[in-house]
Amino acid sequence: MFGFFKRKKPKATQLPVRDAGKKQGAAPGTEINYYPDLVPELLDDHQILLGLFTEVTKTYEAKDYARLPGLLSEFGSLLRGHLLKENIKLYIYLQHALANDPENSALMQEFRTEMHGISKAVTKFLKHYSVEDWGEQRRSTFGDDLGAIGKVLVKRIETEESVLYPLYMSPESYS
Repeated sequence: MFGFFKRKKPKATQLPVRDAGKKQGAAPGTEINYYPDLVPELLDDHQILLGLFTEVTKTYEAKDYARLPGLLSEFGSLLRGHLLKENIKLYIYLQHALANDPENSALMQEFRTEMHGISKAVTKFLKHYSVEDWGEQRRSTFGDDLGAIGKVLVKRIETEESVLYPLYMSPESYS
C-alpha cells in the first residue's frame, strides 16, 4: 500500500547533531552564514523522517494502534525540527543570496510558501491522529490519510533535493 517509502532506509530515529559552529562566509550583504554541512544534514533528516514514516505505516498495517500516537508524536517533533532548520539556515540565507537572481529567488519563495501549506496539513493530520482514542472511525480513515500525506511528503522531499538544495551554495558562488 505504501511502497513508495521502501526506497529509503532509516539511519536512526533522531535527527543528526552536527557542529553548528561550522560555518563559512555569509550571504552577500548580510551576516547570515553559509554552512557547508547543511545540505548533507537536511538529506540525513529526510532519510530519518522517511524511515520513521515507514515505521508508522508498518505499525498501522500491523494494527498496533496503541503505538501509533507515540510514533506520530515523534515524527511531528522531528519534522518540526527539520522545518525550523530549513527556515533559519536555508530560506533566510537563500533569500539574501538570491537577491540579485529574480528567477531563483521567486522559485525559492514558492518552495517556502508551499512548505507552509504542507506543514499546516501535516500538523492537522498529526493533531487528529496523535490521540489515545483509536476507535473504528479513526482506524478506517487513517490509512487513506496517511497515504495522502506520504505522497505529498515524498514528492516534496524529491523536489527539495533536486531543485531547492542545489541553490544553496557558498557566498563566492553568487558573485
